[in-house]
Amino acid sequence: MDPEAWRRACVACRAKLSRDTGTNLTAATCERLLGTTFGRGGAASLQSNPGLFYTNLGDAIEEQTLALVIKDRLKVAWWCFREAAEVHKHPVGMGRLGNCLYHSQGVTEDPVQAVAWYQQAADLGDAPSKVALGTFFLRGCPRAGVAEDAARGFALLREAFDLGHSEALFYVAQCYVFGVGVEKDAVHRVSLLRQVVNQEDDTKAKAETTLTMCNMEGEGVEADTVQASLWCQLAADGGDAWAIQMLPMIRTCNFCGTTPARKHCERCRTVRYCDTTCQAAHWNRETDPHKGHCRRAAPEASQQEAGGTSTSAQ
Repeated sequence: MDPEAWRRACVACRAKLSRDTGTNLTAATCERLLGTTFGRGGAASLQSNPGLFYTNLGDAIEEQTLALVIKDRLKVAWWCFREAAEVHKHPVGMGRLGNCLYHSQGVTEDPVQAVAWYQQAADLGDAPSKVALGTFFLRGCPRAGVAEDAARGFALLREAFDLGHSEALFYVAQCYVFGVGVEKDAVHRVSLLRQVVNQEDDTKAKAETTLTMCNMEGEGVEADTVQASLWCQLAADGGDAWAIQMLPMIRTCNFCGTTPARKHCERCRTVRYCDTTCQAAHWNRETDPHKGHCRRAAPEASQQEAGGTSTSAQ
């Protein structure tokens, strides 16, 4: 954009925001906004693609970096999203407007109206809106007037993933373990979660935490506290509060309670010990010895022993 066209765009945007929102932006602030806006999703101008322009402008205003220079930042962002949704029928703007209404960002909370905007955006192919609606339908959301329809919720989440929304995969995986909207399949869930952890988004640590539980409880995968501790460490490194709390307990000796427990039972791989002394003591103790649990957790090893093949639990 040539300098004169840029100047005219800044003046026009500043005048419109001031007139419609009552926000008096400085020329410098308006230039910052437009500079950020033009850098999002292509150089969408007010003339060529006004829906995308106002959506990008709302995103720029919503950012914390601009909070000190724009009075009523969230209210102004809401106005931008409303302009994109109502006037220019932009699907992403509709989804953003739904977020504002559902979370009371710059406007009075109205979950029912939020769902209406999510639905319009989803019908036009907006993947985040499909995720929002999908999660509502999975369990129902009375405050938003949404009745439970698990099959519909799962279908929306699958559609969102097919459109490239990476976070949708985590919710799809959760559906498989609980059998919500789809037949329960813990093994397939683990497979999907392993795909999630390769993604760099907000669900990465959640997936690592879930894989921790899968390996601890043997759901969809053989029980393995060693592998569970590895997933838990990754989730803790990612800042997951549950993983940070659980990590010391996962690495605690099952006999004496000492941390860290560096050894594990090679036979069932479901318990950890600080050394071979604790492992042997736990194996043969009078009350609830590990050998009984180990034989139930590792039936193949027990069958080998019955057939004359020795498998040491040490």
